[in-house]
Amino acid sequence: MEMKENVFLKPFTVFQVGGPARFFVEARSKEEVMGALKWAKEKKIPSFILGLGSNVLVSDQGFPGLVIKISGGKVSRDGDLITAEAGAKMAEVVNFSIQNGLVGFEWAIGIPGTIGGSVRGNAGCFGSEMKDFVVCTDVFDANAGRELELSNSECRFSYRQSIFKEKPEFVVLGASLRLKSGGSGEAKERLGEFVKERVQSQDIGSKTAGCVFKNPSAKIRAGALVDKAELKGTRIGGAVVSEKHANFIINTGAASAEDIVMLVGLIKERVHRKFNVLLEEEIQYVGF
Repeated sequence: MEMKENVFLKPFTVFQVGGPARFFVEARSKEEVMGALKWAKEKKIPSFILGLGSNVLVSDQGFPGLVIKISGGKVSRDGDLITAEAGAKMAEVVNFSIQNGLVGFEWAIGIPGTIGGSVRGNAGCFGSEMKDFVVCTDVFDANAGRELELSNSECRFSYRQSIFKEKPEFVVLGASLRLKSGGSGEAKERLGEFVKERVQSQDIGSKTAGCVFKNPSAKIRAGALVDKAELKGTRIGGAVVSEKHANFIINTGAASAEDIVMLVGLIKERVHRKFNVLLEEEIQYVGF
């Protein structure tokens, strides 16, 4: 691994904002991830795992420790189980499963991230979540310096939550998912429907981290509240609330992290004042 210093994180995030990491390394295997985490512990500096850079907002001041950029990950099949390393893209796992006659994971095409980040945040869309498929996870305990396996129940999954958020020293190295055998024709048809729905309802290709806020409940959608508060198109600096999906904030080209944070604050204040609902962020703040 090549350890670099003062690397700007902006190019590595979908939002395309963010200052420099004090140290930066690109890890291509779980052994390299564990090695980098051990190095950070020895140096007594904070560390952060970065996947595809979706669902994160990096401070304009950057991150004062080590950012570990996970690049790529192996995917394999054993019966009805698919095992994927943390850096594997969700879309790659979807395609691999269909090619291997396993179905049920087509919904994950709507998650523009990696397996590791999706497990950590119990990502979901189109009515499904990671918790419904994860059998077990391969984990590195950065504090103890050891690798361990956690079962589905031990992951403590709940809505956009898991033990990995409660215990940041637990780093996801990979996960095994249980799927079902099925025909690729129907799976590809479902996949096409999901892609079509996503294109029609979301700002695909824009500089946006995805949904900014968690849904307050199963019946109350954050985007609907933002829309009813008449905040679509609201702008601060280079950051604007999407006209297509009210739970998306878009960097129109020159937004700073501060612009986005201020817009998030404005949205929360307006929604709370109008509906007495306090929205909670789904995006992860890094370096704040």
